[in-house]
Amino acid sequence: MESDKATPGDVVRHSISYSSTACLCRWKPMLISSRSRHHRDSLSTDAPETTHITLLETNPCLVQYCMKGRECVVENGEPQCICQKQCPPHRRAVCGSDGRIYSNHCELHRAACLQSTAITTMRGTFCVKIGKGWQEYQPRTRTYVSATSISNSTEQPDVTTGILTEAVETTLPPTAYAPLVREQTEVPLPTSTSEEPSYLENEIEDSVDEREEKSDLYYDKDDCSMQEYEVMKDNLLLYNHARLMSQDNHSKDYLVSIMFSHYDRNNNGNLEATELNEIAVQERLDSLSSGCSLSNMIQYDDADHDGKLSINEFYVAFSKLYSVSVVSLDKALETNHLSARVGDNVEIKCDVTGSPVPPIVWRRNHLDLASLNEEDVRVFSDGSLYLTRIQLQHAGNYTCHAQRNKDVVQTHVLTVHTVPEVHVTPRLQSKRPGEDASMLCHVAGEPFPKVEWLKNDDHLRLDTPRKYQIIGNGTALKIKNIAFADTGAYMCQATSIGGLTRDISSLVVQEQPTPSSPNEERRFFAFHDWGVSIYEPSACRLYHRIQSTDIIPGTQEYVCGDKGVKCQWGRSINVANRYVYASQPNRDRILIISKVQMVVVDVVSTDKYPVDLHHVPHLDQVWVLNWRSPNNTGIKTIQVIRDAGQKRKHHTVHPEPIDGQFDLVTGLFIPSPFQELSHYSFKYGYVTHTNQRGLYKLDLVNLRYTRSVDLTPYNCVPAQVRFSALYGMVVMQCLEPVTNRPTGQLILDYLTDTVIATKPNLPGVPFISPDSRKLVTLDRTSTGATLIVQEITSNGLTFSFDVKTTLNISDVTFYPSQSTHSYDIYASAQDKEDILFLNLLSGKVEIITGVGKPVPIQLSKWNNPNRPISGSGLFGQYMVTPASEALFVINGRSRTVNCEIGAVSHPSHVVWTTLKFHYI
Repeated sequence: MESDKATPGDVVRHSISYSSTACLCRWKPMLISSRSRHHRDSLSTDAPETTHITLLETNPCLVQYCMKGRECVVENGEPQCICQKQCPPHRRAVCGSDGRIYSNHCELHRAACLQSTAITTMRGTFCVKIGKGWQEYQPRTRTYVSATSISNSTEQPDVTTGILTEAVETTLPPTAYAPLVREQTEVPLPTSTSEEPSYLENEIEDSVDEREEKSDLYYDKDDCSMQEYEVMKDNLLLYNHARLMSQDNHSKDYLVSIMFSHYDRNNNGNLEATELNEIAVQERLDSLSSGCSLSNMIQYDDADHDGKLSINEFYVAFSKLYSVSVVSLDKALETNHLSARVGDNVEIKCDVTGSPVPPIVWRRNHLDLASLNEEDVRVFSDGSLYLTRIQLQHAGNYTCHAQRNKDVVQTHVLTVHTVPEVHVTPRLQSKRPGEDASMLCHVAGEPFPKVEWLKNDDHLRLDTPRKYQIIGNGTALKIKNIAFADTGAYMCQATSIGGLTRDISSLVVQEQPTPSSPNEERRFFAFHDWGVSIYEPSACRLYHRIQSTDIIPGTQEYVCGDKGVKCQWGRSINVANRYVYASQPNRDRILIISKVQMVVVDVVSTDKYPVDLHHVPHLDQVWVLNWRSPNNTGIKTIQVIRDAGQKRKHHTVHPEPIDGQFDLVTGLFIPSPFQELSHYSFKYGYVTHTNQRGLYKLDLVNLRYTRSVDLTPYNCVPAQVRFSALYGMVVMQCLEPVTNRPTGQLILDYLTDTVIATKPNLPGVPFISPDSRKLVTLDRTSTGATLIVQEITSNGLTFSFDVKTTLNISDVTFYPSQSTHSYDIYASAQDKEDILFLNLLSGKVEIITGVGKPVPIQLSKWNNPNRPISGSGLFGQYMVTPASEALFVINGRSRTVNCEIGAVSHPSHVVWTTLKFHYI
């Protein structure tokens, strides 16, 4: 007979795996009894043993086993089994395999006896009379399945698959041959309708009531259903494998043959009910199932109805169960490293094998991936995992194991890389001989690329330091004392596993340099009490002003109102570098301003009090959060403006409502558009509800909610949520419901929405750098503030350092680093004329003073910081921060005040735009 035992040379880890129908496993005390369950239940367990002996002498039926539907009578002093004359009343109807409805189980078995046919109960299927015909009605059930080992260790059920599994050890101590128990817990869900008989409506209460009726007759209890019978047989296999074959792993057929020989006490080639009852008592098999015994095998699997089981019938009884299998994995394959590029499709095979091949479960952060219902993450029936259009969020660990065996696990470590991105400035410059020239380079990518400078495809000769100087990690190239020979194309080159990318900065050396305009020109829109002013930052020149009393073209409406009416601005954002969207909460609308024309070109009506605006570039959407109250109290609504960057008449739409209502929202969290890795596209945002400890995941494409994330175990009401493009991390600031007491920081996996890290002692507002490599948490205290800096890595967050300051920080902005391809931060103060600079690499701190008095906190509205600070983006040299009656332009490279723009009343915030120039 062929053996399923693993080959020692190939397999170093193995474990036995079993499967059954549906059951819930736990240990139960074993009952020792010499009577059949029918008659045992009818006896008082409190009676003294002498009473039992007397009863046995006067009533021989007490030791006579009769099948269900039959009762014992004494004829001529001998016990005889006859068809039951009547059944006790019971309201639980059952459906028989003959298609008829019986008032209870007893009536079904009585009919089988009278008709001399086998009629079984159709558990989970009821015959419902509709009109003149019959059809089957199947109630919905939720079932959990488990298998326990002799060690009696515990696991949590997997609520997504309904399966909880553990391995059964292949070697057990001689004293450990107790039955391995599986119990079934089946909870029917109410599905009754007005057309269904009343007995169906009582189905749920009956299943509960019957467990409590301990002293009722046998037929008043839950009978041996087909489902429970299958569970009993599977537990019987588990028990006998541990007892009879603990040192070897053979096929199921071999095990069944041993069982048959063991049970056939009289060696007549058949199993009778008396033999099965005898073995059940001797080996204490009562605990295999709460509703079935070994003798039920004759009821269900006696195909020729001769009241006994042949060897073939015994084999057939176990043929529907999965085989006892050896689950194995080569030690060399326990960890599998693989790499993919963004946009690729990847198929991952699981190397866990068995005989027969077991069903495979794939997990990430302990979540069954089959439950995700994501188009880009699919688990196929052959056990493979297929990832479509891979993004950076897919990087991480994936584990696979047999469905019924968690002990043998293979881990697949997926790294995702990108094509490097390279940007240089200036594109073109003309210099005289003898002058110095410089050019900047910024590189992004995962993993971070190697950066080099070349001239005309040749590497620079850096052994001549007086000629070339490379700043930082290739962030800048300086050429000293240039000559005509230095004319050429200087290339910043980035190389990684993802490929090679270059960008060119051209230098022309001539006696009479050609005047060259900058590659791009940056402007900023300042929103204040009396309208919008547009400035150029280097010379602080005013380009244009939109007055509050201007009439919006094509309408009869004012920008803010008639003379003397101040503007109130909520938020403003740059959309596609074409428009500036600005919300006016007190007017229930959004103004769309053309960047080029510098006039209002469209007005979009919204729900009451539109405040927050979020741009999703790859979907060309603007999401609007409407407060519904001027004091940020109560519930809010969400609206979406589609085709936001297109030249057209715009309007809003609502996403799918939650619970049929639009106004249940407290917070809306959308990924920032200022992520360097532009090929990364966020598909989801999150929404919170009032004081609810959790999130609703929002499908940005289809404008609907996909699932909820329960954060109750962490006592977390998310106040701020930030998204990291790298490694798919979602960082949340958590507060306690009602009291708003900080409960720390929570890290979520963007792909699976599982919590991967908690930092209960880290309060504060998180900020993630545009390159997704730094997390800065701002913890405001009564004596100032603390800035906690962490590095975002593939293994999680790593603490770098923290900085304490007496400044009461109002706002934070990221600024491109001059020494690395990453970013530093600038932070403004709420009540002082200071700006703090923090180098995120070294921890160096500087203070810029003399930036004017900030707007009083009580005058700032709509949750705007009283002292915002705004950077101008990549290669942007300047930042702007509003003061009470002025705007201060700060040079980030020199960390000095560039200029002060006065006569601006209570500026609330600033939006940057860029004018790009193209050269032929």
